Amino acid sequence: MRNLSLGIAALLTLSCSDFGTSPGEAGLEGAWELQSLQIASGPAQLVEPGSYTADFTADGRVAARADCNRCSGSYSWTGTGLEIGTLACTRAHCGDQSLFNEYVSALDGAASFERSGSSLWIRHPGGSLRFAPRR
Repeated sequence: MRNLSLGIAALLTLSCSDFGTSPGEAGLEGAWELQSLQIASGPAQLVEPGSYTADFTADGRVAARADCNRCSGSYSWTGTGLEIGTLACTRAHCGDQSLFNEYVSALDGAASFERSGSSLWIRHPGGSLRFAPRR
């Protein structure tokens, strides 16, 4: 029976280490580029995806590019729960196609996140944001 218990423990350890971390365990740290934005009214059309970024640092700070504006603030996470403090942003007019308001509102309303492969998903009450690592 002892050998069976050791075998099961070894198998569990191996399966956890071979298949990566569970959602939230990896954290948010890194430089991310927005790939898609889902809001309550449906998917938003990104004209220039590289114009919407988020950089999360290990010390709990976030810096975001929201079209032609820059934003910064703080964040914290536990498990898969996420809270982004109110972002301080510049307020230049970026044009009629800009998703500045939708993007900043989605980040401000962040409730949870998930790392899936190389993607970062941030969920907010009206939908989700999907990011890829920024190159």
